[in-house]
Parts: sequence; C-alpha cells; structure tokens
Amino acid sequence: MSSRVAQKEAARQLRMAAEAQSNLRARQRLRRRRLIATLVAAAAVVVVAIAISSGRSSRLTASPGGRLSGAAFSSGLFAGIPQRGTVLGRASAPVRLVEFADLQCPYCDEYAVQALPSLVANYVRQGKLQMQFENLSFIGPDSVKAGRVAAAAAEQNRLWNFVDLLYLNQGQENTGYVTASYLHRLLAAVPALNVSAALRASGTPAADGALHQASQLAAEEGVTGTPTFLVGRTGRALRVFQPASLTAGPFESEINALLAGVP
Repeated sequence: MSSRVAQKEAARQLRMAAEAQSNLRARQRLRRRRLIATLVAAAAVVVVAIAISSGRSSRLTASPGGRLSGAAFSSGLFAGIPQRGTVLGRASAPVRLVEFADLQCPYCDEYAVQALPSLVANYVRQGKLQMQFENLSFIGPDSVKAGRVAAAAAEQNRLWNFVDLLYLNQGQENTGYVTASYLHRLLAAVPALNVSAALRASGTPAADGALHQASQLAAEEGVTGTPTFLVGRTGRALRVFQPASLTAGPFESEINALLAGVP
C-alpha cells in the first residue's frame, strides 16, 4: 500500500471513529433527558411524556454525526410556550433567568440536557419563569456559523427550538461539524419554521448584529465564560447566579426562593 493510500485510509478510519463517538454522545444526551423527564412534576409529565414517546418512533436522519436525536422531544417541550426573539415564556412571569452560552460549549450542553427540561416544564410553562438566551459565539468558527442561524431562528420566534436541537446533537468543538447540511437539517426539524427564510436571514448583517449585541451585553454584565446565568425578579436588577451543578436542583431552589411570597 502506497503512503498516499495509507494516509487516506487512516483519515477515513479517524473520520469513522469521530462519527461513531458523535452518535454515542447524542444517544447519551437523549437518554439522560428521558430519565430527567420522568422526574418532573405531575402537571408537566403529561406534556413531556408525549414528546418522549413520539421521539422514540420519529428520529430524523441528520447531520455529520448520523441521526438527529430528540426532535419530537424538543418540539413537545416548547409547544404552546410563547417565544419572542431570544425570550421564552410569558412577559408576566415573576422571575427572569438569562443564560449566556456558546452553542459549542459542552457545559452549556450539559445544562441544556440536565436542567432545562425541568425548568421549562415546571416553571416556564406554568407562567412562573421567563428565560432569555444570549449567544456569545466565541469558541470558534462553528460557533459563529451556528450563532448566525440561531439569530435567524430568533427572527421567526423559534430560537429556543433550534438551540435545544443543536445541543442535543452537538459535536466536538472546532471540528468543522457545523456544516450547511447540519444546519439545514436542524432547521427543518423545528416546527413552523421557514427554513429558506432562516438561511437567507443568517447571512445578513442583522444576524451578525445579534451576536455583537449579545457580546456587548456580556461585557456590561462582566460575563467571562459560558454558561453564565443572571437571575432575579422581573422588573428588578438581575444578579449573577453560580449554580453548584448544572442539574435542575440548584436552579429550582433559587427560583423557588425568588417566588416565595409571589401570589
């Protein structure tokens, strides 16, 4: 075997190993989410369980990693909850939680998998919590590419669906996995989203402007890493919240404390 052929074969083997690892990570994320969903409050279990049940039978073919995980779960999680740009939940919610994140950040992915479903089901859906997503896109070029598309999804009030699906199918950072095909297939799995319009919008100055605005806000708040959270009562100054872990428990304790005394 010539050295050129050997190099090609070695590269092919490495690529196959990377794809297998990406598939495994996606399956593990979805399994963790399904486990978390069984522990949420009774009112939320009905919604989440329907989504999970659908998810088991409707997994879509997707991105470089192979299969798109959690499309039905994610759709059910956010169904019926108002979205306005980067904001999820009712404007009248008494508590606000702002997340600064990078779409390639593995710790942001950990929060999205372990904590977010319970927070959405138990607090956002119940009108107790409003959430805001600020996309920093600093890890690398894939962050910027994904961030522009997320900004375009926000224009259609579908940012949270897109971001959630991306985290469920996140690849290894700075490996070039955020391809046009990957982004197209994620967008296509978001309910009621115009894929062509989103792709066009992702290439406009407005998409870059959204990322710049998030960076400015992060600088004003002293945010230096991801994920970083701000929390507080709606209409009042927010403060940095540093959870002991990225599971639901610390967030629920903080939110419950803020809700104390709220009718």
